[in-house]
Parts: sequence; C-alpha cells; structure tokens
Amino acid sequence: MSKKLLAGSIILSFLAIACSDSNDDFDENEYTQQNFEINNDESELESVLSRNGAGVLSISSITASNRASLTRQAVEDEDPQVSDIALEQIATVDPPVVDGTTLRASHVKIDGNYAYVTYMMEGEAYLGGIDIINITDKTNPFVESRVTSDIVDFTSAYFNNGRLYFASAVNTDELLNLEYRANIGYVSVSEGNFLQDFQLKSIEGNVAVDIAGFNDRIIGVSGATGVLGLYDAASLETIQEQTIPDLRSIAYGDNKIAVLSGSEGLAMYNPNDLSVLNNISTPNLASESKRTIAFKDQAILVSEGSNGVGIYDSNSGNALQQLDIQILPEAEYDDEDVVTNAVSIAGDFILMANGGAGFGIAKLDENNTLVEEGVVDLEGSSNYIQSDGEYIFVASGTGGLRIIKISQPEVNENFAECESYDVYTGRSNLNVNSNEVLAYRGSATLKNLNVGGDFTFCGSINIQNGANINSQGEFNMRGAMAVGTYGRNHDLNINSGSVLRIEGSLTVYGNLNLNSGATLEFVGEDSSIHVFGTVRQNSGSTVIGTYNDTSNKLQ
Repeated sequence: MSKKLLAGSIILSFLAIACSDSNDDFDENEYTQQNFEINNDESELESVLSRNGAGVLSISSITASNRASLTRQAVEDEDPQVSDIALEQIATVDPPVVDGTTLRASHVKIDGNYAYVTYMMEGEAYLGGIDIINITDKTNPFVESRVTSDIVDFTSAYFNNGRLYFASAVNTDELLNLEYRANIGYVSVSEGNFLQDFQLKSIEGNVAVDIAGFNDRIIGVSGATGVLGLYDAASLETIQEQTIPDLRSIAYGDNKIAVLSGSEGLAMYNPNDLSVLNNISTPNLASESKRTIAFKDQAILVSEGSNGVGIYDSNSGNALQQLDIQILPEAEYDDEDVVTNAVSIAGDFILMANGGAGFGIAKLDENNTLVEEGVVDLEGSSNYIQSDGEYIFVASGTGGLRIIKISQPEVNENFAECESYDVYTGRSNLNVNSNEVLAYRGSATLKNLNVGGDFTFCGSINIQNGANINSQGEFNMRGAMAVGTYGRNHDLNINSGSVLRIEGSLTVYGNLNLNSGATLEFVGEDSSIHVFGTVRQNSGSTVIGTYNDTSNKLQ
C-alpha cells in the first residue's frame, strides 16, 4: 500500500483503508529498536542549528483602519506595527536527512525547557525523525538529541511524565507483526535524551495523524476511514474507539476533546466516554490537506485553508469570528499557496501559518472580537506553527524550522513606575528629537530608532535595523530590548555624550558601538547583555553598573 501526497505544505497522508477492529494486544516489538537511530553527538548536532536570519522581526499592521492608506513606500518605510507584541527569531534548525532525503517538520510540542519536533516524508517512502531542542537559554538553543527512522513517518507528538508519545505511519512491509500502518507509540526521554525503548501500537487506518492527552490517557486519531481513540498512557491499551471519517486534527481543552473532520466538520466529545457533546458546522476541507485546531478558553479555532481561521464557541457551536488571510499591499502570491495550514495561540494573539502568504497574526479582545491584524516579516512559506509560553515554532517545508521568541520584560521592582505612560502605537520609525521628552510603555517593534532628546520606554522594544543614541541623547529602558539582525551590520550605536540606561535585558544581534564619551549604564542587580556581533568600545566610553555579560564581550 502506498502513501499519497497532501495538497498542503506540511504533508501527511490521511487516506486510510477499511479494516477490521483495532488490535488491543500491545506488542513490545523489541526487535524494531534497530530501526530507530539515536544521535546524541554534540558536535554533529551543533551543525544543524543556524543563526542566519536571527534577530528582530517586524510585524506590519494591516488593520482595516489603515489598510486603504498603505502604499508601497509606506510599507517599506513607515508601516505601522502590530502593538503589544515583539518577536525575535533566534535560530533555524535544519531538518534531518534520511537515505539522502530531506524531511519535513510535521509537528512541535513544547514542554518546559524542551521542544519536541516531529518530521516525516511525503510520498511512497516511510522516513521520519524527532528532535529534542533545548530552549533553556534563548541566546543558545541547541538540538540535544535526534532520532531518525527508515520505516516510520512521525506526524505528531505529545509529552507527559517522561515519555514522548507520537502518532505515526509505519511501513508494515518491514514490520509484519503490526496490523495497521497507522500507529501510536512512545519513547522514554531523560534529561533531553532519547532512551532506546520505542514502542508501537497499531490503530485502524493508514496514518495516525494527531495525538494529545490528559491525566493518564492518550488521545489518538487516524485519517480517512480511521478512528478517534482513548488509550491508557502506561500500557497503550485501548480504552475506547470510535470510527469517524476524514479525521485531520484533535485538541484537548475546557474539559472537551475537539475533533476536526474534513467532511463532517468539528465535533466536541466527552473525554470520559467519547459521547458527542455537540457538532459544529465548518467549511469542507480540501482532501489530503493538513489542518490544525486550538482552544482559546471556551472558543475553538480552526484552520480552514483558503478561508483563513474560523472561531467558534465550543459550547453553543456558534460562529464567533472569521479571520481572513491578510496579504501586504502589492505583494504577489500564487493563490493556490495562500492557505491557512495551521493555527496556534500566544496570549491574546492568534498565529496563522498561511502557506505562501507567510506568518499572519491577529489580536483579539476579551470578547474574541478582532481588533488588530498583520503579517510577520518572515522569509519563505509558513506551513506549520505552534506556540507555547515564550516560544513560537514555524516550519517552512524543507527550508527548516524557525525558532522565534516572544520578547517579554523581566519583572523588576521599578516596573510599576511606568504604568502612567501611554502604550506605543506609532509608526515603525521613531525619532526623538533634541529637546523632546517622550515616554511610552508596552511591546513595540520598530524599524529604526534615533534618540536625540530624552526617551523612556517600559516593557519590550525591538528595533529591526538599528538604533542610535545621538550626542546628548538619553534613553532610559526598563524591560527587554533587542536590536538588529545577525550578520547584517544592524548596530546599536551609543554616541559621544549620550547615555543608554537599562534595567532588564539587552540583546544586540549586530554590533555594539560605544563611541568616546558614551555611557552604557545598567540599573539594578539582575540586568543582562548579550552581543552576537562585535563590541567596539572606544577609549573614553563607560560601562557602569551590575550586569551579566552572557556573551563575554564587554571589557
């Protein structure tokens, strides 16, 4: 039996075959361990992570209030930014190569200090892999362990209690003791490393397409004529299964299991007995396409291909909001590539992997009403997206997996003094002229910052191209600040007679230039600085205060 290609950019085979009831006997399959090759070699794994493109990401706002007025010049020079969020790309991870074939990222599960990334290959071959990425230090993420397989596609992952559970498709021509090609399984993980105890369990279908869990149970689904099943987390024994056509994705939240079918729409199930709580009508999805769903409180979000993202009340089933795919003015895309493949949540923000249209973002208020939307400046297509805590992972086909961090200020005792300032909602080029006194708070992303007067900012501020503190200028920063792009000479310049005073964290992806007579002052006991480029500290410049130089580049 062969696999079939998906139309979406993260390609999973959802077609299944009609088979008999699932086998409840969980087979140890000990002899299959040789088909899972584990690599913990630090020197080898170091090469798969790249800093190219690391740095501040701009987020162009295209809300209804300003979209009509945007021109190409405005987009390039003065486009407004989405407020209250600041993003940094900190690294790119190259996917595994198995038997000369580059794999595609299919799913990401973030748990604590680790991100678990699954990989697979579309087409006839069964090739897959899983990465464990250590994200403890945002300035130094690294792949700690990688497993590859020449008989298994890994399509999704869920972590709990020291085990990484996965959904997969298995080459049963090689593993004859497995009844179905659709399988769920697990491998134990210790301190960021895989242990050699892979276990597989067949479930009805051709590909297991998604996996999740709660308490001591695992939820798994397989495609087209497959099943929704509950399984014991310890033994993987079947608790209950239901046949549902054309399954694409599952999510657990608000004490419900949400299940997306391409042909039957969205349904909410009781997690105790898989009884149907309610059905929600959603647009039919293109055959063989990857789509994801996510809970936001009692709302459920559905990636709906060319329709963007639908938002529904998980209790009543009522449609709450439709988020269209937004495209920057005058941008050119192939219409067939402009589809929302995946959706994820980051606080009040909805993150959309819009294929050829890139990485979309929308901000909702407490009533799930759209208040702002935009496009993140990210090269290449966006085929999958997952957010948890401070991190966002975006997959781009064989182009690698981008690790993005949401810039957030460290809490400090003086932060409350800033509450009286207005939230910054201005343009992306900010100039503070001499004799001007300006103060803002919030999260802001700028293209350029020039300070010649007195400027105070509280919260998170990211400057994409460069920042200049000009002669006699004074910049008081409390929170998190990031400047530039790695390898592109986007610098932070502190000029003669000027002062940058910071209480919090400073990250410079380009160079830090301290000209003669310049002062860089750190306030408090917990401030930090990391410079990826070169520090040019001219004679007569001053660095004072207590700080942690994590890059060891200041004198």
